[in-house]
Amino acid sequence: MKNVDTSMANAIRRVILAEVPTMAIDLVEIEQNTSCLHDEFIAHRLGLVPLISTNVDDYSYSRECSCTSTCDRCSVEYRLNVKCDEDKGRTVTSRDLMVVGNALVKPIFYDDLTNSIVIVKLRKNQELSLRAIAKKGVGKEHAKWVPACGVSYKFEPNITVRQDRFAQLNLSEDQLETAKYEFVASCPTKVFTLSDGVIEAQNNHMKCMYCNECVKKAAAMKINDVVTVKPITDRFFFSLESNGSIPAPNIVLSSIGVLKQKINKVQNEIANINNNL
Repeated sequence: MKNVDTSMANAIRRVILAEVPTMAIDLVEIEQNTSCLHDEFIAHRLGLVPLISTNVDDYSYSRECSCTSTCDRCSVEYRLNVKCDEDKGRTVTSRDLMVVGNALVKPIFYDDLTNSIVIVKLRKNQELSLRAIAKKGVGKEHAKWVPACGVSYKFEPNITVRQDRFAQLNLSEDQLETAKYEFVASCPTKVFTLSDGVIEAQNNHMKCMYCNECVKKAAAMKINDVVTVKPITDRFFFSLESNGSIPAPNIVLSSIGVLKQKINKVQNEIANINNNL
């Protein structure tokens, strides 16, 4: 992100966590459960299974829908019926959630045999049967609707290394090379590289976490101003990890759309106030 201040970066981060809509299981009706987990445990685990929500805009919030309970316009129904008949046991996963109808809202890894999400493990003769309803929601209502595992940002660092300052050490060529290597090794995130006696940080500067270990090392070596690390306050490195329900680029675009709606609402309210004066 470039040419914006901290408030804009933080606004996008908070909208992603709180107001980007997704689909998640919100209602579970347990019909039969003889597993080792209580009904509430299973319902909670089902709610946290990420559902593919790329078409979430096709659904209405249940509070805005004209139906009295649930319908195809505001919800997606699932059925799960598993009974273990094997001595070695049976693992119930998100792949066992069967969509009722033709809805595209399925659990992530639905077609992946190795990465499906474990719900519960059954022993022989144990059974789990239930009906689940997924609804549209946002993260400020419950964390299960948050589309991201983690969202963060940091200032882009501006790192300057003054090669000529190492001449203050008055060392031999081999000792000077060793001193430069020690300086490079002082950075825990390996920002600096040493090539042909020249220390560089341009290729790895985004790894910097502002720990100032390089500055402390230079001070211990009694070299003045060999390195400066300053944040560029209008440029950010934005990190976003999706939970799989929505691709990361779509999450960012959706958050910007929500932010625009908020700004337009504020503008309209101000206009109404001015008209009433």
